[in-house]
Amino acid sequence: MVDESSQPSLPGLPPVEELTSGEARPRPAVRAQRDAGALDPRVRRALATLDDDPDFSLVTLANALGITRATLIRIVREAIGMTPKEYAAGVRARRIS
Repeated sequence: MVDESSQPSLPGLPPVEELTSGEARPRPAVRAQRDAGALDPRVRRALATLDDDPDFSLVTLANALGITRATLIRIVREAIGMTPKEYAAGVRARRIS
């Protein structure tokens, strides 16, 4: 059996004792914030498509990008802070006013 207390912790992770203590601790952020100028090309293409046609099906758009609908929603939300559906609603609202 390996003595866990003598093993060094990995950078960014707490020592083993803290992991096995059973106490709840805050979850570290997994992903860094994206730079606004460096959008994923799939996100740029999705937003451009929704700018042209806000009623475009998200399933069809995701299939055209080669990703699932859930992935489309996730990557757009991470990039711009809203879902594709919310973005499309904003495009429609801007067109009306």
